[in-house]
Amino acid sequence: MKTHIITILSILFLACGCRSHSGTCFAVIADTHINSSNPNSATEFMDVIRDLNAQDSIEFVILAGDITEFGSDEEIHLAHNLLDSLKKPWYILSGNHDSKWSESGCNTFLETFKYEQFSFINKGILYIGTNSGPNMRMAPALVPRESIVWLDSLLRTVKEDMPVIFINHYPLTEDMSNYHLVTTLLKTRNIQLTLCGHYHTNEAFLADGIPSVKCRSSQSRGYDGPGYNLVTVKKGIVTFSERIALNPVTRSYTKPEWHSLTFNNGPSYRTDTVYPAPCGRDTVTPSGVEILWSIQDDSDIGSAAVADTVSGTVVFANTKGVVKAVRLDSGDLIWSVPTGGKIFSTPEVAMDRVFIGSTDRNVYCLDLNDGHIIWKYTTGKSIVASPAVLDSMVYIGGSDGTFRALKAVDGSLVWEYKKINGFVESKPYADRFQVVIGSWGNELYSFHPRTGALQWIWNNSKRGRMYSPAATWPVKANGKLFFTTPERKCYAIDALTGKTIWETEGGRESIGLSRDGQQVYVKTMFDSLFAYHTGPLTPQSKWRVAGGYGYEIGPSPVTAQDALLFVPTAQGYIFAYDRNNGANIWKLKCSDGLVNYVQPIGHSRLVSSTLDGKVYLISYKTGGPQ
Repeated sequence: MKTHIITILSILFLACGCRSHSGTCFAVIADTHINSSNPNSATEFMDVIRDLNAQDSIEFVILAGDITEFGSDEEIHLAHNLLDSLKKPWYILSGNHDSKWSESGCNTFLETFKYEQFSFINKGILYIGTNSGPNMRMAPALVPRESIVWLDSLLRTVKEDMPVIFINHYPLTEDMSNYHLVTTLLKTRNIQLTLCGHYHTNEAFLADGIPSVKCRSSQSRGYDGPGYNLVTVKKGIVTFSERIALNPVTRSYTKPEWHSLTFNNGPSYRTDTVYPAPCGRDTVTPSGVEILWSIQDDSDIGSAAVADTVSGTVVFANTKGVVKAVRLDSGDLIWSVPTGGKIFSTPEVAMDRVFIGSTDRNVYCLDLNDGHIIWKYTTGKSIVASPAVLDSMVYIGGSDGTFRALKAVDGSLVWEYKKINGFVESKPYADRFQVVIGSWGNELYSFHPRTGALQWIWNNSKRGRMYSPAATWPVKANGKLFFTTPERKCYAIDALTGKTIWETEGGRESIGLSRDGQQVYVKTMFDSLFAYHTGPLTPQSKWRVAGGYGYEIGPSPVTAQDALLFVPTAQGYIFAYDRNNGANIWKLKCSDGLVNYVQPIGHSRLVSSTLDGKVYLISYKTGGPQ
């Protein structure tokens, strides 16, 4: 048995953990990563809960995100069942692991725990917590737009002298794309401290000048055992101590205080130091590029905005579950229709109708002109995937392990495949020969579009489920399907058989195809953009260039128009490149968050949406660098 060396100071802590009963004592648990494939994660969490229950001095518990490993319904329900045994008041927040891979589109977390933000007052201190995205998209951290609106509204009601402690899963640093917006709001009040997890370590730092603390993971890996942080607040002095939670509880112990700070009478953030604004916040519009109109929604937009040039309409949906249509020429609202769950599905416009999935478990068909619901089809679980429409058929996957073909006219089921491994997130490729879709079960499927007959399954089981071909939108040319995976590879497979023809390093989840089908474009994680010929049986690049966007993980597809490529980034930029040689022509800063998709609509115009709730109509001049 491992022998623990306990100092005299630790022995004083041993009985109750916190060192004082006259102040406030609370616990911060971060990064529990409850994993349905790893029973030890639940075992260690129960060790922590037993230890918390044994300490009378702990008044409440804060769980600072990454509660689960994969955000699955099973893992969220398991975490909730474990927390039922915690006999302390507790407050919980989601982290990126809970949000990115959520088969329910983050609805199960909300339905299970009943909230996504919290605020409460304890002994004259206001504690505020917000959830952390990006929801359902691979991108830098982001406090969702609806939480920003909530935080702004809440802070307006708070007295200016009330001390505030803010909690988020991520640190309020450049790790978070909209941190500057959050810290600006917090600095309107008496912010004294921010707390976070994510990095699985104990560390004090400054977040845009605000005293801040990162808290360790509850897991034992890298530590003396499972554990958490004890925080005491007494007479304006805040101290942090690491608690090691062992089974039986009598073996648990508290380490010496590792950090302390003092609340100030006024704002605690450093005003004598200039802190840089977030990287790339230059919003100067490049010459030759014009934003014709923009919309700021009050919620995140987790999918593409889609323009129909015939009707002159742009359709988009938000994470409040509302589908909206605006005029293409002005951005003015035409109609707005709520659904019963968050929406991450990209709408498809065809036959004067809008087809879209919602996490309320329904596929919707709406009238393009007035938004009335023509039909809806109910499935077994949330839908976070996007539909494709071909020859009066709607193809869409769900989180219930099923891929479906519905009649566009009335929503009746034509065929379904019920053996999808994992859940479906992306938009299928469809032509008259096949319908292809990937899943978060390491598989890519091809079906006959009319009968639903399974043609083949491509499998990537050599890697974990987080390396699945699930977020990429596959493209097809010269008898090959092309897609990328998070293992940083690009694949070309035989469209007829599903056999791998070639694979090459680079990529992640973003890919695009030239209009003539002769080139496939791959955006890599490490500031590179590749153009491959689609014909050869080996990977042959036409050009490779430095993209200029730096580290990049956004999954949004590459699009093309007017001899230009348009590359959306997770840092809020649209980059335009010459399709012939990859030369950067211009870049436009649109947002602090991920740019979802850039849709070329002819006449040198683009429609785009961003994760933090913006929709744009953009025009540009063709030609050389501007």
